[in-house]
Amino acid sequence: MVLETLLMSSSVLLVILAVCVVLYYKWCFTYWKRKNVFTLPPSIPFGNAKENFYRQVSFAHSIIRLYRIIKSKGLQYGGYYMLWKPIFIPVDPNLIKLILNKDFDHFTNTVNYSNEKTDPLSGNLFFLKGDKWRLIRSKLSSTFTSGKNKSMLNTMVKCTEHMPNILDRANEQGEAIEVKEFYARFTTDLIGACALGVNCSALLDENSPYRDHGRRIFDIRPNQTIKSLLYMAMPNVLKFFNVSINRKDVESFFLNTAKEIVEYRKKNNIVNKDFISLLMSMMNKEISVEIKTGRSKNPDGERIFYSQNGLTQNEIGCQAFVFFQAGFEMASTCLTFLTYELCLNQDVQDKLRNEIVDVLDKYNGEITYEAINEMTYLDQCVYEALRKHPPFIPIHRECTKTYKVPDTDLVIEKGTPVFISAWAIQHDPEHYPDPERFNPERFSKENKAKRNPYTFLSFGEGPRFCIGMRFGLLEVKVGIASILPKYKFSISPKMQVPIEYDPNEFTLTAKGGIWLNVDKI
Repeated sequence: MVLETLLMSSSVLLVILAVCVVLYYKWCFTYWKRKNVFTLPPSIPFGNAKENFYRQVSFAHSIIRLYRIIKSKGLQYGGYYMLWKPIFIPVDPNLIKLILNKDFDHFTNTVNYSNEKTDPLSGNLFFLKGDKWRLIRSKLSSTFTSGKNKSMLNTMVKCTEHMPNILDRANEQGEAIEVKEFYARFTTDLIGACALGVNCSALLDENSPYRDHGRRIFDIRPNQTIKSLLYMAMPNVLKFFNVSINRKDVESFFLNTAKEIVEYRKKNNIVNKDFISLLMSMMNKEISVEIKTGRSKNPDGERIFYSQNGLTQNEIGCQAFVFFQAGFEMASTCLTFLTYELCLNQDVQDKLRNEIVDVLDKYNGEITYEAINEMTYLDQCVYEALRKHPPFIPIHRECTKTYKVPDTDLVIEKGTPVFISAWAIQHDPEHYPDPERFNPERFSKENKAKRNPYTFLSFGEGPRFCIGMRFGLLEVKVGIASILPKYKFSISPKMQVPIEYDPNEFTLTAKGGIWLNVDKI
C-alpha cells in the first residue's frame, strides 16, 4: 500500500509538472502576439525550431524562410521562438541600419555563449561582451589597417607557391579536385604565416596538424548543434552547469600552440609586426582605451575611459584561435564559391582572367598591393560571390538596453536576441533583381551607389562588423590572381549541379563538396 501510494503521488506530481510546463509554454507563445508581431505558429517543446533540433534544416535556413514570409506580408519585422525564447527578426534595411549602427548602444552584444572558465576559447573577440569587447576590439583594430595588410602582401604571395603542385597533378592525372579543401589548405598556410608567424605546411601535407585541427573546428557533432541552439534559449543554465561548446582537443591544441609561440618569442626576443605580437604587447600590463560612444547630445560624443588588467596567456590563445578560425574559413569558403561561379559563367572567368593578366603585365608579372587594387573586375567578382554565398549566414545581436522601434508601438525588451539573415537580404529580388544570376556588374561603382548599403551584410555592419574584412578580401584576391592566369576551371561530372547547402554545417557548405576539373593554360 505504501508503494502504491508513493507511485500514485509520483504520478500526480509528474502530471502536475507536465501541466505546468505546458501552461508555461502556452503563456510564452503569446509573447509576440501580445506585442502584435507576426510569427509562425509555434509548437511544444521546440517553438519554431523543430526541424533545427532534428538537424533537417539549419537555423539559418529557418530564418531565411521566415524572412520571405514576413516580406510577402509587407512587414518590417517578425518574431521567432527558439524553444520558449522569443527572437526578433528585422527584414527592413533601414531598421537593420538602426540596430547594427545608429542605435548600436542598444545592441552592443552578440548572442554567443561565453564561459571563459570552462570553455576558454569562448572568450574570443567575437564572443566577448560589454566593456571588455570594446577594449580588445579597439586595440586589435590597429592590426588590420591598409598599411599592415600591404606589409603582409609578400608573405601572402609566398604562400601561393605550392598551389600549382596540386593543380598540375590534378591536370596531369585528369582528376577533379575538391576546391574547398584545396583552398582551405592554402588559407591555413596564409593565416598561419601572417597571424602567428608559423609554417603550417598544409599545402605540402594535407594532414598537417594545423589543417587537421582546422577541420575539427567545423566538424560539428550532433551534440554541439543541440548545445548551439540551447545557448540561445538558456545561456545562464548552460553556464551554471559549466557546459563547453568548443571541442577539448581543439582547445588544447590552439592554447598550447599560442603558449609555445609566446614563450619562443620571449626567449629569443622576437618582435614581428603580426597579430600575435600585438597580443603579446597587451600581456601582463594594464591596457586602456578612450572610446567615443555612438550617440550623445554632445555633438562631439561622450567619451568613456576603459581599462583592465593585461591579457593572460589563455586570452592570447583564444584571440589567436578565433583569428585563425575566421581567417582560413571565410576566405576558403569565398574562394570556393567564387571559383564555382566562374565555372558556371565561363565568359566571366575569361573576362576576369584577361583583367588579371593585363594588370600583372604592367607590374612585370608580380602580384603587388598596387596591382591587386587595380583589378576592379576582380573586386566585383569577389563581392558578387559573397552576395550569393555569404560564409556566415545569420548576424545576431542581443538587446542590451530596452529599445522602442521608431514609428511603431513595439518595444524590444532587454535580453531579446535579434537575428538578421544576410543570405535572405542578398537574395531578395527587391534589392538584387534576378538574384540567382551571378552578375559582378551589380558591384560596379555606379550600381552600388543606387542601393541601400545595408542590403549587403556578408561582413556585418556597424561597430561589430568583421574586423578582418580587408585582410580577408586580400587573401581571396591574392589566391585567385595567382592561379587564374595559368589554369582554367570547369564543373566536374562528379558534383551535383545546382548545389545544395548542407544544413548541418556551421558555415555555408555544399553537400558533397565542390568538384572541379583543372586545365593548364
